[in-house]
Amino acid sequence: GVGTAGSANIGDKYAMFEAIHGSAVRMIETGRGQYANPTSLFKAVEMMLRHIGFVEKADRLAKAMQICNEENKYVITGRDDGATCKEYSDYLMSVIESL
Repeated sequence: GVGTAGSANIGDKYAMFEAIHGSAVRMIETGRGQYANPTSLFKAVEMMLRHIGFVEKADRLAKAMQICNEENKYVITGRDDGATCKEYSDYLMSVIESL
């Protein structure tokens, strides 16, 4: 879905990577910013790492995201019944460090 896709604009000289869904302004406006799904941004980071030649780091990030999604320890719902962006991100970082 939109919450899990990264985006890249790659030109001859410059490249830009971002979350495909933008900045989730609606979530901020409704006070749910802490529940925004960071997966799309992490996917964009993975794409950027590959683009600039850090393939091993990109592979580690992709593997960690796969592990996090399969384990479902922190499920992002966009609501207060799900994990926060920080909870998911901290867990993702711990998985990356364990690889």
